[in-house]
Amino acid sequence: MHFADVSLKWKIFAGECMTAVTLMLLALLKNSELRSERALQRKPDAIAAALLESQEGEPGKAHEDLRAAIRMEEET
Repeated sequence: MHFADVSLKWKIFAGECMTAVTLMLLALLKNSELRSERALQRKPDAIAAALLESQEGEPGKAHEDLRAAIRMEEET
C-alpha cells in the first residue's frame, strides 16, 4: 500500500514521461559523443594535411584548418 493512492492511468502516464525523458537524455549523450569523436579525428586530419602542404611549399588552407582545429575547444 502506498501513501498516495494513485490511479493506474497516472502511473502509466508517469512511466511514459520517464521513458521519454530517458530517451531524450540518451539522444543528447550520443550527440555529445559523436561531436567529441569528430573533434578528435579532425585534429589529426588537419595536422596531416598541414604537413603535406608544408612539404609542397607555402602554408595555405591546410594551415588555416589546423589553426581552426586546435582552437575548436574554445568554440564549443
